[in-house]
Amino acid sequence: MQMRDDVAVLVDRLFQDKATWPALIKEIRAASGVDISTAEKIALSHEGWRRLCNYLINHDSACRKQAVWHMKHHGPDSLIALISGNFVIIESKVS
Repeated sequence: MQMRDDVAVLVDRLFQDKATWPALIKEIRAASGVDISTAEKIALSHEGWRRLCNYLINHDSACRKQAVWHMKHHGPDSLIALISGNFVIIESKVS
């Protein structure tokens, strides 16, 4: 899947503006017409968002709880893995 330039600019702007995760996903979906799963992959293809999410899922209890739910719900298709006791965002395939 190829990410459009306007969506990439949007994702970067929302990162710079310190948008919330729900707002980010909502904006990506509105701009590109994709489903939630694809919007999450697009968001996590951004280096800044991926780095922030990696930090938060390991340091914020609410984010960690969401990470566990995501892994249970998505199983082998999860965007998150548990490696050596740490949650890690798996590299997104969106370019």
